[in-house]
Amino acid sequence: MRLHVLGYWGTYPGPGEATTGFLVETDTEKILLDCGSGVLAQLFHICDIPDLTGVVITHHHHDHVADLGVLSYSLLLARLRGTRTEELPFYMPPGEASLMRSLRGEPLIALREIDETSHVNVGDVTISFARTIHPVPCLAVRMEHNGKRFVFSADSAQSDTLTAFAADADLFLCEASMYAGQEEEAKRTGHLTAPQAGQTAAAAGARKLVLTHYPHYGDHNDLREQASAAFGGEVELVRTRAVLSV
Repeated sequence: MRLHVLGYWGTYPGPGEATTGFLVETDTEKILLDCGSGVLAQLFHICDIPDLTGVVITHHHHDHVADLGVLSYSLLLARLRGTRTEELPFYMPPGEASLMRSLRGEPLIALREIDETSHVNVGDVTISFARTIHPVPCLAVRMEHNGKRFVFSADSAQSDTLTAFAADADLFLCEASMYAGQEEEAKRTGHLTAPQAGQTAAAAGARKLVLTHYPHYGDHNDLREQASAAFGGEVELVRTRAVLSV
């Protein structure tokens, strides 16, 4: 699996960048994982809408779904131009009724509601989910392909469930929304500090830890260093359109 970073900011995008969104690619599949503000503009540097084989949404906060409406429009245009005729499966927890109605109104969107008990396959990629601790229903995501395991924390406070779900991940992509010393604020808002991300990865036995969902303040290198100290190994930060191998 290859993971293309489309957006990594929390809350709102940085200039010319995007909030949460990733493209998970195998030799046969291209799966869009979350679709935050600015994600579609970054996606088009890599592939076009007819190339997508699945969409997975972790939860319905704006920094993870802001581009869903324009993704729907892009599918409408692809249908009218005849560049795509096959339905695109959207896997997501239930969201705002008006959004769900709008998505169901596009014939090329095959909307399939999921929860923590769901198991789905997109081609040769097996996907499972776990409920996280967040103010709205939110799902961590585990994708498995050719014996490799990629886990995305989505948004979550520290929890035993997330640690168990990330067990033996070859790549654990984990949110680090806050710095050391902000543990109470992180718990209250359903997020992780960088040390908590490192602790979770270490307890899970993850082979590689990569941080995402950065705050718009402070030095992000401090996030990496704080997570690395807790993880006991090297930790990576991401940049727009970086490609990670799983």
